[in-house]
Amino acid sequence: MPKCGSLNMSVPLRTLVVCGLLLMLTGTLQAQTEAPASAPAPSTSDQREPNPEEAQAQVPFEGIDWRLTAYRDESGPIISVTPRSRPTEFRFEAGRFSGSTGCNRVQGGYAVEGDTLRLGDGLAATRMACPEPLMKQETVIFKALQRVTGYRQGVDRLELTDDRGETVLSFTRIGATTGVTEDPTQALEGRTWVVEALAATPGILSPPLPGTRIDLSFDPRGRISGSDGCNRYLSGFMRTPSSLSFGPIATTQMACTATDGRAEQARTYAGLLGRVSAYRIEDGHLLLLDARGALLVRLRAIATN
Repeated sequence: MPKCGSLNMSVPLRTLVVCGLLLMLTGTLQAQTEAPASAPAPSTSDQREPNPEEAQAQVPFEGIDWRLTAYRDESGPIISVTPRSRPTEFRFEAGRFSGSTGCNRVQGGYAVEGDTLRLGDGLAATRMACPEPLMKQETVIFKALQRVTGYRQGVDRLELTDDRGETVLSFTRIGATTGVTEDPTQALEGRTWVVEALAATPGILSPPLPGTRIDLSFDPRGRISGSDGCNRYLSGFMRTPSSLSFGPIATTQMACTATDGRAEQARTYAGLLGRVSAYRIEDGHLLLLDARGALLVRLRAIATN
């Protein structure tokens, strides 16, 4: 353990803080030893138990689930997260953060002092290959993380800023109102949607194969899950009042009989989800549409147990 009396810039921040506390305590003991016996005791009115809520308020964005919604290139404007990325969830807690760039998971340390925020040098990430738009997005997000020097927080919003005070990363609290109608009859979440028909052939809707069930569920964290009639699948989604898109589909690897058509149907369904750009809910049915408004998949809502 390094000596507290020496100044060593390579000493970790945690060690320096501990040394500072030791020096402070030593100084207090010395002052009490030198004080005359008749020195008055400290007023009890100046002493009180620390308030945990006040300590929590010092780092207000900790312990909250955030979704990264936009980022800034070094020389460009703010850019919205690619709609077809994986859920870009982040969390800051106890000096450590973790999150997703839409492609890979990223994690590291951070330190907060007032409105100054410094992310640690130990930035680490997984190394999964993704489509080119997501890889490009990831590169810019990594660079933005390294430029963070401060933060601003509003109602359900968090902005990480650079040394010029410009926003480089924007977040929305998960579960916050998104501007999408809260009409229960128009909600995607809280219901299971079962496929009634899908456009296996362009312009022609056909029911799923007999004996197979394809379903879809949405959760408030921006994720979807379900069965494609062969495997379980997972992905993320992004929605506005007028648009809906899904991220890359990840599936389990349960084998389906090559001759029964279920594997081919599953591939067709995943491909249709990848083309979804909009949606409508009509009479308890969810209609998934492409960029031209053509119907790709029709689903009906069923009660969730």
